[in-house]
Amino acid sequence: MYIPKNRILTNQYTSDNKLMVKETQEFYRGYYYKTFEGKYFTGKTPNELPNVELVEVEDVGVTYKPEQIQNEIAFGDFPTIFDEIDTPGYDEGMVVDYARLQGINLLQSTRTIIPTQAYPTPSIDDYELGQFTRYFAIKINQDTYLELNNEVYGKLKKQDAGYLWQPYQCFKIQWTITGIEEEVRNTNNNIVLIQERKMKRQGFGRFLKFNFTKFYLPTE
Repeated sequence: MYIPKNRILTNQYTSDNKLMVKETQEFYRGYYYKTFEGKYFTGKTPNELPNVELVEVEDVGVTYKPEQIQNEIAFGDFPTIFDEIDTPGYDEGMVVDYARLQGINLLQSTRTIIPTQAYPTPSIDDYELGQFTRYFAIKINQDTYLELNNEVYGKLKKQDAGYLWQPYQCFKIQWTITGIEEEVRNTNNNIVLIQERKMKRQGFGRFLKFNFTKFYLPTE
């Protein structure tokens, strides 16, 4: 839908928890634009996809002071969700904000598992087959990727209560690992491009370091 430039406020940025994703109620930090109707969407302009609708935090009745929770955690002498955090791109403030909004008790001794990077290795059977399945997750409001193992992928897809599944969109691809090297490279490159278009997201190839022959073994 075309919106005249004089009817939108573009190239805005938020980092102070004033906006959240309407569908998931997850805090949003990043660029956004505002329409003349008072609606907010992700992206610097309507041309920067995807345009996910945002809402102001006070519109959904969220009232709390994150620093109070952080102080309780800082002086607590028991395990919390923060003990599980070793994934690049996270900070404690983001987790506190999200957990509070979702009603997750950060102080409970039963920990919620935060997905972390996995490093899969093809099996002998995979090489005989010529391909294997790779599992990934991307954060809903950021182009931040993780590679997962099959077990964690299944937990997130099933929305297992023991895992922090809410911020993620999961997907899997078939990765070719034998054959003619140039054909393997092109096949995997195309798979990555198709997946980016399917998700309407960027950065998947960069996350893989454009190494489209990873795990490749030549066939005799």
